[in-house]
Amino acid sequence: MKLIYWVAENLKGDRADAIIARTKHDCEQNILAYTTADTAYHAPVKKSFLYNDAFDLFELATGKDGGRGMG
Repeated sequence: MKLIYWVAENLKGDRADAIIARTKHDCEQNILAYTTADTAYHAPVKKSFLYNDAFDLFELATGKDGGRGMG
């Protein structure tokens, strides 16, 4: 199976502060909602990865270098 998602990295924060969303439009809307004088985000980037089953997806998301850093 393939999971596709959109990421907008936080320019002034940690990688964990990135915005993630299912669609580009949702990601752009979240950028508008969460951008303040103290935060700024890169433009959304489409990312994807392949997985075999639910456990494989869980292992990818929770493993070393997993989560928002995948892709």
